[in-house]
Amino acid sequence: MFFLSRLLGQPVRDAGNLTVGTLSDLVVSSQATYPRVTALLVKRRNRRLLVPWAAVASLEESGCLLREPGSTLGDRSLEPGELLLGETFLDKQLVDRDGRKLIRVNDIQLTRTGPSLHVAAVDVSSNALMRRVGLAKVADRLTKKSKPHLIDWRNVDLAETDALSVRLTVPRGGLSLLHPADIADIAHELTPEERAAVLEALEDEVAAEAVEEMHPSFQAALVADLPDARAAELLGNMSPDDAADLLADLPDERRARLLTLMEKDDREDVTELLAYAEHSAGGIMTTEVATVPPDITAAEAIERLREQEPEVETVYYIYVVDRGEHLLGVFSLRDLLTVPPLKKVREFMTSDPVAVRTAAGEEEVTQLIAKYNLLALPVVDEQNVLHGIVTIDDAIDLVLPLAWKKRLPRIFH
Repeated sequence: MFFLSRLLGQPVRDAGNLTVGTLSDLVVSSQATYPRVTALLVKRRNRRLLVPWAAVASLEESGCLLREPGSTLGDRSLEPGELLLGETFLDKQLVDRDGRKLIRVNDIQLTRTGPSLHVAAVDVSSNALMRRVGLAKVADRLTKKSKPHLIDWRNVDLAETDALSVRLTVPRGGLSLLHPADIADIAHELTPEERAAVLEALEDEVAAEAVEEMHPSFQAALVADLPDARAAELLGNMSPDDAADLLADLPDERRARLLTLMEKDDREDVTELLAYAEHSAGGIMTTEVATVPPDITAAEAIERLREQEPEVETVYYIYVVDRGEHLLGVFSLRDLLTVPPLKKVREFMTSDPVAVRTAAGEEEVTQLIAKYNLLALPVVDEQNVLHGIVTIDDAIDLVLPLAWKKRLPRIFH
């Protein structure tokens, strides 16, 4: 088995053991389920040439040896059905059959079949990230702690793959992808420099989710080592409550700089949360809440929810508010899906829902969530204006040590 990242940049030598150049990419034929390597793209001084696979005597992670002298090497163009493997697939976003973005292509696994070399799988693991950023030894050290996360190449849809993304023929549920919590677990084992390198190689949203799963001390140390622009971008992709908690652990001057660099909407959400006491309901809530007015129908509420879903923390509960954002009621997603489409929201919502004031302490928050078996608790001010919600995972953070939290099912993470 080979990984493309281990081959790229390795020396290519001719039959006389003279260096011809370095391996820049592999050319593969896309006409088979598992594409076959048909040529090497070799970088030679100021130009690149294609060396046919027939001219290759051996290809190992230490380098490539050719069957003929470098002086006799010719060149050719890509033939119909051929493509450059790394250029076409590495760092592209994986998109499942339903059009949802997953994690990116971090590496590609190849395997020998007799004299041929074939593409076998896409690697989406953090080990692949570390190989790509020059931390192969670290990846090897952690192999026993992190299982490979490979997507069989037969699930790749070449016909639908484009310059921005790699299409898959399966839904997300059919894949075993690396969860951000798993990335965080591995990051805890790394040095600060290694941790920063892995984070830099991740997609923005995945990096933010991984940081959210890290221990607070690791979060602050990690952001402290990042350039301001990258740190602000990372914070903007985190949920507002997690971003506010992280910023609260930074020096005042750095916090002010990062807030200035964040997008206006993100900055306003985080600034609001920073104004509350750290251990109050306002300090631990998230402002990403699904809301609807009382006089629309269930069918209209579903459309509103579809519009809001990418930006909200959870859709288990939908809160009903008036034009002044005063909390009037709540209903569950199950309620919404089981009532007649034309029924008005005010007719099936639960009026006067259990809520907590922004200044309430953590003990009151956790007691209410436990007493009423809630997945989220709305947070309101003295005028009953809805400011956010405390979700059950935030409540669990308050009462359980980190080690115990990691034993819970993923629904609570």
